[in-house]
Amino acid sequence: MKKYITLLPIEARNIRQPSHLDPEWALIVVWHQKASVLLIAFLFGVAGVIMALLSPFEYTSEVRVMPELQARSALNLKRFGALAELAGINLEGVSNTEAIRPDLYPDVLKSTPFILYLLNQPFTTVKKSKYATLAAFLTQASFSWTDWFFDRESFPVPRLIDDRQALRLTRDQELLIQDTKERILSDLDKQSGVIIIRVKMPDAEVAAQVSQLAIEYLTRYVIQYRTEKTRSDLKFLSERFREAKQRYDRAMVNLSAYKDRHRYMVTEIGTIEERRLQAEFELAQGLYSNITQQYEQTRIKIQEETPILKILEPAQVPTKRSEPRRTIMVLVAALMGGLFGIGIALVRHIDWQPLSIER
Repeated sequence: MKKYITLLPIEARNIRQPSHLDPEWALIVVWHQKASVLLIAFLFGVAGVIMALLSPFEYTSEVRVMPELQARSALNLKRFGALAELAGINLEGVSNTEAIRPDLYPDVLKSTPFILYLLNQPFTTVKKSKYATLAAFLTQASFSWTDWFFDRESFPVPRLIDDRQALRLTRDQELLIQDTKERILSDLDKQSGVIIIRVKMPDAEVAAQVSQLAIEYLTRYVIQYRTEKTRSDLKFLSERFREAKQRYDRAMVNLSAYKDRHRYMVTEIGTIEERRLQAEFELAQGLYSNITQQYEQTRIKIQEETPILKILEPAQVPTKRSEPRRTIMVLVAALMGGLFGIGIALVRHIDWQPLSIER
């Protein structure tokens, strides 16, 4: 026969709780309050189901890129050797440059200039809906149940024309830029040297398009960074090359014309003038030859400094949503409800509520 001991409130006041939580005592309390615990867990689980059903869909597109990890060797220039020798070009002046550290590439995709560039690009959704900018897509399109209650209006995002000027952004623009940064995750696998770019968007097609734009922007940025100084030198040499060629052609024409006019005349003054024209022609020819050599060396140097970013996994339109994970959301909600219910049961007992203990 089972016997029960019921603690009255007056008797419970005379019992001292242990200084630490006794597991056996806690299990007895939870067992006798199991109905309340299960009810709270069930209610939390129902709330988790509602949140899971109302949460907006998110799609993730992943791209893997293998960058150039080290500078190219001068042996790569041997393929230009025969052609350079025929043209009289010396390749010894072409030096190797160190490649940009690949661990800095992900920082490029986290920069505000890239986000501003991205927010001003047009996009097309899976349902063939066209948006003038990504900012309009993220602010106008309704993906969450909260948008039914709040009217979200699109607002312009400035274009970054000069990266040396200070940006002036509104609070809404700052929040939109921060939200977009959180949607684009990039990291470098230090073991394999592969850059992984993950883009999360409310639309599968937009996620793939953003991934592709991220690769194109990163490629252009790295190439421009590596070759900016050399291209500036090439532009300068191109202008000097044009001037030297004009000077060379003019000197050659002057010398040839003078010889034609004085072919059968031999005078001291004529000889001095011919020597002067000949010296001017040789100077122009040497200058033209020297600048031509530097111009061709710089063109080869641009090719040498242009980095390679090989796409291992191209951008794909995801067929399955990545969020929300409804099963996990419901299980987590139910678990939190169970823990909350256990906490309430223990607190109620500590507050000396009547409790029947089986003996």
